[in-house]
Amino acid sequence: MSDPGLVATYRLQLRGGVGLDAARALLPRLVALGISHLYLSPPFAAASGSTHGYDVIDPRAIDPVLGGEAAFVALADAARNAGIGLVLDIVPNHMAFTPENPFVADIMRHGRASRFAGVFDIDWDKGPLHFPVLDGTAEDLLAAGQIGAGGTAQSPVLTIYGQPYPLRDTPLAREVAEAGGLDAPTLSELLAQQWWSVGDWRGTADAIVHRRFFNITGLIGVRQEDPAVFDLTHRWIVEHVRAGRIQGLRVDHIDGLARPGAYLRRLREAVGEVPVWIEKIVKQGEAIPASWPIEGMSGYEFMTPVTGLLTHAPGLAAMREAALGAVPDDVPAEVRAVRAQLLAGTLAPELRRVTGAAGEALAVPPDRRGPLGEGIRDLACVWPVYRAYTADGCPLDPALDALRGVSGQAGALLDLLHAAADDEPARIFAARFEQLTGALTAKSEEDTVFFRSVAYLPFCEVGAEPELDAIETGAFEALMQRRAKSTPFALNALSTHDTKRSADARAALIALSHFPEPARRFCEEARRRAAAAGLPERWGLYALQTALALWGEAEAQDRIAAHIAKAMREAKDISTHEDPDEQAEARGAALCCALHAALDDPGFWPGDIQARYQAARARTVLAQAAFQLTAPGIPDIYQGTQRFTPALTDPDNRRPIDWSEGRDDLSARKEALTRDLLEARRADPALFARGSYSLVESAGGWRVTRECEGRTFSLQIARPLAGKQG
Repeated sequence: MSDPGLVATYRLQLRGGVGLDAARALLPRLVALGISHLYLSPPFAAASGSTHGYDVIDPRAIDPVLGGEAAFVALADAARNAGIGLVLDIVPNHMAFTPENPFVADIMRHGRASRFAGVFDIDWDKGPLHFPVLDGTAEDLLAAGQIGAGGTAQSPVLTIYGQPYPLRDTPLAREVAEAGGLDAPTLSELLAQQWWSVGDWRGTADAIVHRRFFNITGLIGVRQEDPAVFDLTHRWIVEHVRAGRIQGLRVDHIDGLARPGAYLRRLREAVGEVPVWIEKIVKQGEAIPASWPIEGMSGYEFMTPVTGLLTHAPGLAAMREAALGAVPDDVPAEVRAVRAQLLAGTLAPELRRVTGAAGEALAVPPDRRGPLGEGIRDLACVWPVYRAYTADGCPLDPALDALRGVSGQAGALLDLLHAAADDEPARIFAARFEQLTGALTAKSEEDTVFFRSVAYLPFCEVGAEPELDAIETGAFEALMQRRAKSTPFALNALSTHDTKRSADARAALIALSHFPEPARRFCEEARRRAAAAGLPERWGLYALQTALALWGEAEAQDRIAAHIAKAMREAKDISTHEDPDEQAEARGAALCCALHAALDDPGFWPGDIQARYQAARARTVLAQAAFQLTAPGIPDIYQGTQRFTPALTDPDNRRPIDWSEGRDDLSARKEALTRDLLEARRADPALFARGSYSLVESAGGWRVTRECEGRTFSLQIARPLAGKQG
């Protein structure tokens, strides 16, 4: 494709008081910074109280909370006049599973006869659409006044916790709506007549019949493989692309779709040459199909090499040695164990769906599918990539045939994947299995083991793996050279709304790796403090690194408490989201806060290390930004991170941005660096996107050089610790 005028994108999180008018007011700042495209989180109508917008209820409308259609058009017009394009984050894979969703509400009223019945991925033969939303039985809630009749005879509803649930049009439903009263026998009879059911959230997961996003029951999978569903859910997007109001699209969670390649080809045909990026996480060595008509991925694969280059190998080794006995000694084994637990628990409904599809493809009767389900579990537990794409017509990687010995069923299952291109039952199984492996990998690694194997948190990050090593200059150079040739318009991200820590939070820990002996001492001290607090010692390591990440930050104590509670629940061993141990969480937060306070004490640091460490952290912050802004591809700057912005995982990374002019020295230096390098990129976009890439290491750092058709740009980047390592 021709160069699309891309210099840099600026990611803005809508909601939390930030609407489309606020985005429009931001345009002059983006122009001054040198941004070419404003990249918005999903602006579509979302569930009430949504804090992020990924729980879309209607992709055909802009959320009134954000200002509605008029505000979007005004933003698009103002952006065009300012010379800035708009990039929208779109969510094709799922919607919010709530009666607020007009598509869901219509299905609740009309069942399979609904004109929207084909929109969602529902196993209708398994029972009614199930909402596990009750905190008790329906009768208990009726007695407590939490369930009642409502609506009109023409549009009867059952109100549950104040929310209207549309009722099937039956004589009893009309009668109850007109009478307004409801007793337990009538409620039981009324519920038995519905196309949907409700139950206690703790014990009715087995009744779920819709494909979920990961294990989130409140999100329902959308069947984008159906062209009619694509047209319905993309009508607004296509209209505004063709009207010139949208200049780029970022597709959320591409691996959740049944056939991602077919979807992307359909999207490309609908939107023409508008740039398209996908949210896709790849493990080391994993690649996306080269045939996909996209500019590239949204940048997770860029962050890890930057972290690896800046990490000091001796310090990494020292931190890992200091963590021995406190963290899992075999990360792959830990991942396998977690996967098995998830498949037996929260992802059991998904495993049953895959088993059913395999049984149909292999003609195994339902009452004899137990071993088949066990074989799928065993294969999924060792699956080495997020997903294959055989359901989409891509050949299965021959290396995966090495998994045939995993179980007695593995060979037959791999044969189904090989046959998916030509056999419809095999294709259905492949789509189900591939959707499962993507979710399972994310939930087991990013959302569990990354909070257990915590010797070095910069590698416990989206797109990374805890056991990675530092990389050499030549390896980084080779990666960037390939990036320039293969995906010159892919996004280069360092921080996103999904990263576990912002780039500047990771910089604090990368800098520590340049002081091996102090790092070792700190880790040992943190382990002792955790043990004294009655916590597993790895929480000392996690607390230490979290304290460093937020050292010097405002409201750090409150932010630490919220983050440690979430981290412990994600780890799923001493606390969980379903059954939180608030006392353990409080001890973890107190430990982290104590370490955070200790960092201010010069006596906590040996010798002159405190000042040297602070300088190394600042250099790391600037080095990360310099590598991002000079690399092949398009820099994606997350909101506020043109300044020094340490942040932890969501929702900490969605805190309001402070746009005041007063700022610290490091923020001023980082913003000036960003502005200067974006000015250079704007002066010669082709040089930076497509030009050759050279990286030469010296005692003081690295010199990056970009060349294109005789034009050259060069920049010296200082290493985190100049001169002798600590």
